[in-house]
Formats: sequence, C-alpha cells, structure tokens
Amino acid sequence: MPHAPRLAVPLLAVATALLVALAGPLILFNPWFVSLEQQRAGAAILLGATQSQVDAATLAILGDIWTGGDFGVSLTEGGAPALDAFERSHMVDVGGLVRVLGLVALAAVVVGLLAGRALRGRPRAIGTALVAGAATVGAAGVAAALVFAVAFDAAFLAFHQVFFREGTYLFGPDSTLIRFFPEQLWYEASLAAGALIVLSAVAVAFAGWRLLRGPGSAAV
Repeated sequence: MPHAPRLAVPLLAVATALLVALAGPLILFNPWFVSLEQQRAGAAILLGATQSQVDAATLAILGDIWTGGDFGVSLTEGGAPALDAFERSHMVDVGGLVRVLGLVALAAVVVGLLAGRALRGRPRAIGTALVAGAATVGAAGVAAALVFAVAFDAAFLAFHQVFFREGTYLFGPDSTLIRFFPEQLWYEASLAAGALIVLSAVAVAFAGWRLLRGPGSAAV
C-alpha cells in the first residue's frame, strides 16, 4: 500500500496540538462561565451593581472581544462608559489576541481535515498523529496548570509580558476592570482552561490509540 503523504502526518499532529491547546480556553470566553465566576468572586458587590447589570455589561464586553468593539459599555442604560480609556485600550489588545487565537484554531481545523483526508484509509498514520499532538500538549497543559496553581501571580504576569505591550496591563485593585474580572476569576479560569486542555488531550490521545490498535491499523 502506498506510503502516507510525508507532510500529512506532521500537519495533522500540529493541527491536533493547536486545537487541543486553544479550543478549551477559547470556549471559556462565554457569558455563562464568566457570569458564574463573577458571582463566585463577588464582582457585583465590588462594582456596587446588581448581578443583572453586571451580566448585561459583561455580555457586551465579550461581544466586543469577539467582534472588535470599542468596549464603551455602561453598567446603567445611557450611563458613562464603565471602563476608562486605559482599561478600554487593554481590552482592545485582549480582543485582538483572542481573535487571532480563534483564527489559528479555525485554520487548525481546516488543516486537520485536509490532512485527515490525505490519510484516509491509513488509521495507523492518523492514530500516530493524534497521539503525538495530544500527548505533547497534554504534558505541557499539566505543567502549565501546576505552575498557575502554585505561582499564579508570577505566571499571570509572565503571560501578560509575553502577549501584551509593557505598561498596558497593570491596574490597581480599585480599577473597574479588576472589579469586573477579579483575580479569583482568573485563577479559577486558568485552572479550568488547564483541565479542559488535559481532558481534551486524553480524549484525543485515546481516540488515536484506538486507531493504532483497531482493525486495519497495520495500514500505513
């Protein structure tokens, strides 16, 4: 039987790794999860607002993240923007990063589908790529989760230093942005993201292992 295309296996492995790494964390940018974490962190109390006001404003903020809005959201109808210019500028940067990562994840889907099609009828090659991609990211996810769990402040700061311009992401505890999204929210969200990455990696690796062990797995 012809050998699998040389690039298809590594491309599928890379696409798998990117999807496992990005899909879980990006899914957390939804109003249900964020509202739950805001309630746990007492964001409404910190903001002196009702939970419904916080939910409505957060929904608008998340919408601006995904659509490139200006983050001029208010806690009250017709009120002044809740976030000041410095906070809005940072959220514009956050939105840009999230959208880039979303596009990377979408590109990984396309590449993965094309590579999978090229490897059709070769379950061992597909299984090898899935296991390799998932195992690599899964191991990294466990390590990152441990770092964030035991040294959250340093890890969170390092993340910002890597992805954002210096001087654009430091806010005081009385900042409206910090009250919208308290540290507890980010701590628990980082652990949830790590858990999703690891669980996704285990599921994909198991699927790859089944392909390696299943009928016809000798076909490469």
